[in-house]
Amino acid sequence: MNNLFLTGRINVGKSTMIKRIIEQLNIRKEEIGGFYTRPYIIDNQVKEFYIEPLNFNCKSTNIRDRMIGYTSDGIKRIGNTATFENIGVEILDNCIKNDFKLIIMDELGFFENTAYQFQRKVHETLDNKKVIGVIKPLSIPFLDSIRERKDVVEVEVTKDNRENVYRRLAKELMCRY
Repeated sequence: MNNLFLTGRINVGKSTMIKRIIEQLNIRKEEIGGFYTRPYIIDNQVKEFYIEPLNFNCKSTNIRDRMIGYTSDGIKRIGNTATFENIGVEILDNCIKNDFKLIIMDELGFFENTAYQFQRKVHETLDNKKVIGVIKPLSIPFLDSIRERKDVVEVEVTKDNRENVYRRLAKELMCRY
């Protein structure tokens, strides 16, 4: 298993599981690159999403410059391709060029549907690094291209199995690091 992606319904604990697994591994924070996707809350509602890099200094510290998607009505979500093609590609270039032991990609989904340069950079990163990430449980060409890779293992997380999955993955991954 070179690259591991967790999948499952929203709020089942996929990102939390990644953080818990990392805590178990013998890897310092400085040895981890990649990104997390974070919600941007306005008036107690998730209105936008931004990319939060790990061990990479963006040119702008303003969260608004790192917006990857938004929702105006609380239902339909729209991606911001330019952020993926610029900041997303810069983050992944940084991951490839540096000697990180692990790359986090949390999460890959439909926002980057038309961010083709970013998609290519994701595949290049998977070719060259060990990745743990989250992938939305959707069948779209980009996500399917990741699932079809021979060096990718996808594990479904549910509320019922998450503790067992966590223990199994933490044990397997501890042997690798």
